[in-house]
Amino acid sequence: GRVRERKTVQVNVPAGCDSGMRIRMAGMGDVPVEGEGPAGDLYVRLRVLPSEVFKRKGADTYCSANVPFTTAILGGSVRVPTVDGDVEVKIKPGTQPGEELRLRGKGIRKVNSSARGDQYLSLRVRLPTQMSDTQRQLIEQFAEEDGSKDGAVKDDGAKDDGTSKESSNKENSKKDTGFFSRIKKDIEENFGKKKHKDDDK
Repeated sequence: GRVRERKTVQVNVPAGCDSGMRIRMAGMGDVPVEGEGPAGDLYVRLRVLPSEVFKRKGADTYCSANVPFTTAILGGSVRVPTVDGDVEVKIKPGTQPGEELRLRGKGIRKVNSSARGDQYLSLRVRLPTQMSDTQRQLIEQFAEEDGSKDGAVKDDGAKDDGTSKESSNKENSKKDTGFFSRIKKDIEENFGKKKHKDDDK
């Protein structure tokens, strides 16, 4: 006669598998209850646990990244997670909250293929919750120059000579860059002082 028993087997899971996929284990199933014959196959259905960092759609991954508001304005770089580890991503000047970046080939490898999906990065501009007096004065100065202190929106669509408008835009751009560079420097200096005090405690 035959005795039914339960055993544990090692399953090799190929890269890129997703929930609902099946893996066939040849010859690892049951043998016929009556008569002679080879053992059948074992089919393992996969259930992939969700990630705390990434969301997945096929071979593409999605996640969010915090960007300091000075970096969003002036440009720079931030480190972001990928399935292969952290990478440095360049942030262009004038980046807006909610903008999405596409990191080609940083997604999940497709099953039985060397091709990979992409990673989509949603940028969240991080605003300071506390500011020094100097930082507040600089922000207020910017709001006055920008015409947005009282909720007004500066009109950039006024008709003007093309040359003078282009020159004005370049000049304003230089002013804004210098202005926010000062804010960034002040924030970094204050953060450094605060961190030093915390380390001394």
